[in-house]
Amino acid sequence: MPLGDPPTYSTPRTLGLALVSWLASMGHFALGAAEYARVGRFAGLWEMILAALLLVYAVLTIIRYAEARDALSDPHPRTPMYATPHEWMTFWVGLTLNALSALVSLGWALRGELSGWHALNMLPALAGVWLALRGRPQPDLD
Repeated sequence: MPLGDPPTYSTPRTLGLALVSWLASMGHFALGAAEYARVGRFAGLWEMILAALLLVYAVLTIIRYAEARDALSDPHPRTPMYATPHEWMTFWVGLTLNALSALVSLGWALRGELSGWHALNMLPALAGVWLALRGRPQPDLD
């Protein structure tokens, strides 16, 4: 990424990924709490743990987005921002968590307990997978 290029994290796609990850996490928290009482505490607890991981990812991505937007106004950029290995790690973590979220929602939807709500919660997770795939970092060809 040459000097002067906007950071990958400064795109609206990154903000969208953070927001749909947050939305999916809120759905998993609510549905995990509902399943905790209906099906058993372990199944509901694992869904709430997935929700917590998605929430942490969403918050960190929003912070990175805000930092990147702020860096765009730096009058004297010294180095290309975020041209580091963690850019790829962030991509893989986002893709994995949103794909896992979609699979968990699909599994619960097919099981029959609150299936409509779980199917509805699968939509932001699928949007997160799509946004993560579209926003993956380009290889550095320098």
